[in-house]
Amino acid sequence: MEYKVKVSPTAKQKSDCLVFGVFESEQLTPAGEKFDAAHDGYLSKMLQRAAMSGKPGQQLLLLATPAAGIERILLIGCGKADSLDATRYRKIIAHTGQALATSGARNAVLYLTELPVAERDLNWAIRQAVEQLESSRYRFTRMKSKADDDDSKLRKLTLIVGTRSQVAAAEQAVDEARAIAAGTALAKDLGNLPGNVCTPGYLAEQAESLAKHYKKLKVEVLDEAELKKLGMGAFVAVAKGSSESGKLIVFEYRNGPKKQAPVALVGKGITFDTGGISIKPSAAMDEMKFDMCGAASVFGTLKACAELDLPLNVVGIVAAAENMPSGKAIKPGDIVTTLSGKTVEILNTDAEGRLVLCDALTYCERFEPAAVI
Repeated sequence: MEYKVKVSPTAKQKSDCLVFGVFESEQLTPAGEKFDAAHDGYLSKMLQRAAMSGKPGQQLLLLATPAAGIERILLIGCGKADSLDATRYRKIIAHTGQALATSGARNAVLYLTELPVAERDLNWAIRQAVEQLESSRYRFTRMKSKADDDDSKLRKLTLIVGTRSQVAAAEQAVDEARAIAAGTALAKDLGNLPGNVCTPGYLAEQAESLAKHYKKLKVEVLDEAELKKLGMGAFVAVAKGSSESGKLIVFEYRNGPKKQAPVALVGKGITFDTGGISIKPSAAMDEMKFDMCGAASVFGTLKACAELDLPLNVVGIVAAAENMPSGKAIKPGDIVTTLSGKTVEILNTDAEGRLVLCDALTYCERFEPAAVI
């Protein structure tokens, strides 16, 4: 979707849809009040007629408007004006995104960024608005033989600021939000893929693809044989139960001072977790494809870092494996030696996460990180 930042008075605006906020007791936000005053109290009359008080979750779509060039007006309930916090603001924007998707509007002008969120400024409000709107548009359709049509016709959204001096910073906030949203979408896509597609090898391929796209991002992939040579006995113990080779995926994003210690992100990448010999109940086992969402978040974060060209050094480590029962799988009571040299007795093979992560964390030490997440 295209986003624009403009300084524009409500009286001169033209759009398929204007979006105003309404606080409780039918109190319009400042932009809504200006529009209302310019059109003989039209919005106030419609609020009374529809019995919309302004509580969170309420919405009112007006298809007949008194303003030339305005086809629709969407009023969104914002709750109490004196208790608007960051969480409620995000919910308001997410609700707005859903309402716009079904409104039929091809373009819209959003005035909700003027909402007074405690301890937050305009640029934060714009960044969060774009992130939430992009999130509300997300659909995972890749695995469908015929993807559903996008019901939303919305293709352009204009964000209003008060003065020209605010435009540049607001545009930067939009760019930041779009980069973060792109990283989030990548993480969601990886998490939503089924286990027969998103294997450890697939994650390795996706990592290499990211590195080709971003020059400051480098990737090294260590396969199971290399992990064994390194002495990552805990990781290999989990991975060996599957015909899919385990992979340690190491990202390096270097865009800060050379001597600056990196921030390290370590993600669990169990692309499917049956529990191993200590097998899980069959109910909802399909959801165990989500056991790699820690890894997905590392992918998404590094994509956002590269998109934003952040002046940081970041290392990402993904421990990717399947936890499967087989003749080669670890058994309850097995004892393995970790990369740190410590021995571990495995009483339950469904504790695979701590096994792969302990070796990944030890491997992370070689980068001497300033912080580990």
